[in-house]
Amino acid sequence: MKYIKAKFEKSRRSYTYKTKDDVKAGDIVVTEKGVNLTVTDETVDMAWVKTYGANKVAVVKKLEEPASAGEREEKHE
Repeated sequence: MKYIKAKFEKSRRSYTYKTKDDVKAGDIVVTEKGVNLTVTDETVDMAWVKTYGANKVAVVKKLEEPASAGEREEKHE
């Protein structure tokens, strides 16, 4: 797991989350409750994580957009 900063749509403040996915600034991640967040390029304060407790940091997953019909490549063999 790696720690990232992400923020809610109309928020200025970023919050710390953890994810196993490979994400970069600008990617959309989703919480277990289905809330979308935008990944920021802010550095995570690991001292804060240690003090707060790594087990208390919420887990997010990268939002995978389904490919549109025009982007799909169908293989005909």
